[in-house]
Amino acid sequence: MGFPIRFRCALAASKLVRGVLRKTGHVGGQLPGVVAEKVDPDFLAHIPMPEHLVFVSGTNGKTTTTNLIADILFDNGRMLVTNRAGGNIGTGIASTLIANADAGGHQRADTAVMELDEICFNEVMPYVDPELVVVTNLYSDTFTRSANPDYVFSVMSRNISPDTRLVLNADDLISCRMAPQTKSRVYYAIAPQPEDTKEPQGIVCDLPACPVCGGSLEYDYAHFRHLGHARCTSCGYTNPEPDYVLTKVDHEKHLLTIEERCHEGSPAHEYYLQSLSITNAYNLLAAIVAVREMGLSAEEIAHSLEHGINITTERYQARSVCDRRIVTIASKGENGTATSVALQTVMSEPGTKALIMLLSDGHMAENADEVEYPGWLYLTDYELLDDPSVKEIVLVGATADEQALRLRLAGVPAEKITKVAGWEDAVNAVHPMEADATYIAFAVSNVGIAGKAADALAKRIEEADGER
Repeated sequence: MGFPIRFRCALAASKLVRGVLRKTGHVGGQLPGVVAEKVDPDFLAHIPMPEHLVFVSGTNGKTTTTNLIADILFDNGRMLVTNRAGGNIGTGIASTLIANADAGGHQRADTAVMELDEICFNEVMPYVDPELVVVTNLYSDTFTRSANPDYVFSVMSRNISPDTRLVLNADDLISCRMAPQTKSRVYYAIAPQPEDTKEPQGIVCDLPACPVCGGSLEYDYAHFRHLGHARCTSCGYTNPEPDYVLTKVDHEKHLLTIEERCHEGSPAHEYYLQSLSITNAYNLLAAIVAVREMGLSAEEIAHSLEHGINITTERYQARSVCDRRIVTIASKGENGTATSVALQTVMSEPGTKALIMLLSDGHMAENADEVEYPGWLYLTDYELLDDPSVKEIVLVGATADEQALRLRLAGVPAEKITKVAGWEDAVNAVHPMEADATYIAFAVSNVGIAGKAADALAKRIEEADGER
């Protein structure tokens, strides 16, 4: 049976658009998919799928985890396609499949590893039957888009096929309950660590009560926010037993030890992690479990991680300039959890600190009418910055007033706070010679701006040092 004429027209039109974009030097990630779905609204139902289809989703870490899975597989000879440039919504998924399809619509590479936005499960999953779905975690996300974790959970959970194999975070009592209709489930977790706390951290907890009965939760330990091990004092609900457990973190050698309890003898393997943090440990753990479940050996994975395949340093980069440090650290715009993690990382480092905050409105600073709803600032742990080691905070962009108010409510003295319009102003306003390190906290959409700010700041430090 041949393809419907509407699908063939959609594929031809989207291929033409993609060709024009490439010739003109534009990425246009989602545009081919937009065109395809305009011509054929059921395009995803009609286009053939790769033999192996993997989706990665969750509030935080899905991009990093997707890239790790794809890079490790590719490094080990797997031909695959991924959506780094295509976007993680329905039209982006379609664009990625279009790029991988030949003129007849058949997929060239037999494996696709794609990031999928949580809210888009209802527009993608009805048309596909992925071999594997990896879920990193569920937290509160962008106010105006993702509502709350319970809503996101329901959208994801009800749209997953019973035939799909799930890779789930056993430390997350929200997402680990995902899709009870699926019987093939693999769980990963991190064992108790010295840095753990007895209760979830942060001014807001996304898991205030048992997700089954609403009873009180009693924690044994918390690694990060609500991720950890707990039990309900009413119904007894607790974390599922993990199949893969990160048992040890060697901070000196940057090695993680992962025990495979699902295999005979529970073998343990060491893996190199370039950029150590609890969030990166979770991302790498999820990626390793995914590729192990896809058939790679522990030795193949370890070799890839030791020889250039690893978590990118783009989201955390540190350099020394004339005995001063400049650190760029990424957050996720309009996301209290991600921003709190960035601030927590800053405050965990030694020495005095100056901070430039290029958050989600940095790229919109010239158009105040387009900035986001600032309610997310009140889900962010700005209280961390009320500390003597923080010497100054420079706020950039159209929401600087809201951020300043939030900092004042968190106890940060007014004399430490400066508000500016753009990144160039921030570089000129900060006093890098009066702190051991200057941190540039930026939303991921502002990675280019953060890099420019760091370079300009380095030049300022060199000039100031030459005058001493």
